[in-house]
Amino acid sequence: MNLTFKGFLRSYCRELTGLQTDNLRKLCKAVATDAPAAAEAVMLFAAVQHRADYLARLSGGTWMEHDYLIQAQTLDAIDDLQTYLESSKAPTRYKKVWNAYLAKRDRILADRRIIELMRQRTLEALEKTGTTVYRLCKDLDMNLGNAYAYLHAGDTAKVSKDTARRIMEYADSAS
Repeated sequence: MNLTFKGFLRSYCRELTGLQTDNLRKLCKAVATDAPAAAEAVMLFAAVQHRADYLARLSGGTWMEHDYLIQAQTLDAIDDLQTYLESSKAPTRYKKVWNAYLAKRDRILADRRIIELMRQRTLEALEKTGTTVYRLCKDLDMNLGNAYAYLHAGDTAKVSKDTARRIMEYADSAS
């Protein structure tokens, strides 16, 4: 999975507002009434869609109108949102959304590194015992295609960390 900032913002806005929508009008209404903690994420979500000005207009008459108008002008004037959020010019509360994205993205990369290490250990254990991937799949009731993609092609996205651990423990117990 390749986590983009826009994809992260989509799920983050849904999580913070409790709404399963990308509709900026509905998200703005939720921020104004029930979910003020989502204000920055919603503005950044609008910005990645080049609709920050639209969101600022939607916020008219709400508590976040002033901030949204200022941020919409700022975000429309910049070329690269990532560079802006990493700079000292970005407000801290907007940087927090960027940092949440980095934490999630980096956790996925860290998990993949761990899964790769488990893969190496599994392959060593399977080689020692002569256990086949087919036997492993039958015993663990796993999808053979995903197991081959993971073990032989090295596609760490084909299994979760828990599944990789289960496979490794099976291979270790067989040896």
